[in-house]
Amino acid sequence: MAKHRPRSWHGKLFRRWKGGLLRLITQSLPFTMSLGVLCLIFFSVRQMVHADPYFQIVQITVFPSGILNLSEYEFLQNETRGKNVAEIDLKQISRSLERNPKVKRAEVMRNIPRELNIFLTPRLPFVQVQVHEGGLYYLVSDDQLVLSSEALPRPELLVLEDFSSKRKDYSAGTLYQNEHFYGVSKLLAVLKVDPLFKGEAISKLALDQLGNISLILRDGLELKMGREFSVSDGTRLVLRSLLASKERSHMTYIDLRYQNLIIKRKSDLP
Repeated sequence: MAKHRPRSWHGKLFRRWKGGLLRLITQSLPFTMSLGVLCLIFFSVRQMVHADPYFQIVQITVFPSGILNLSEYEFLQNETRGKNVAEIDLKQISRSLERNPKVKRAEVMRNIPRELNIFLTPRLPFVQVQVHEGGLYYLVSDDQLVLSSEALPRPELLVLEDFSSKRKDYSAGTLYQNEHFYGVSKLLAVLKVDPLFKGEAISKLALDQLGNISLILRDGLELKMGREFSVSDGTRLVLRSLLASKERSHMTYIDLRYQNLIIKRKSDLP
């Protein structure tokens, strides 16, 4: 048969548990009261700030200027007019401004008591893409977003000829559709630090449907690079010699995609 504990044992256990609970409540009471007072002060101050007209927005400063358009400034005025600085939804304003393709990031900060500061990270053109001969030049950022289109090329930007592109028309804010765009970015980054091309002026790039890239230098010489620039030390020495030689002016292109360089001379043309 099971043994039953005496009632006195259960009573001691209950008194011990009750005493521990009372000590816990007594010890935590000062902290609980302090927390309650702090919460009361916080909500009281918050309510006072929201109700005080002194904290209504009177000025919005945008850094740098010249990026937002008139409708976006009107949006900022409508979102903040007569509102308390503490009531402004900063994230909502940031998301709205970042819909502008020229804005890569918008950070909105309160400047107590009555101002908002907006810091913009502009999205800059990386290359200008032409999708058919004689067509518009689309200014494209490094994250492939089309910023605008222009009839004439900008002299400070590289031209990327993508005549094999299936899409022949873009509008600002759309994504430039080419799966090989990352390869173009990677190649340009490599060429920028490669001493072999120091002093060489690149006029434009040409991209085919397979992702092969050609560099057209300022004097018209074409370098067929393939998908990436990877050549042996021996090939580099030969290429360096060719670029520095007088024979360069008689060359149409140099193909670097194979183990042995292929040179096409103007005299070889039919």
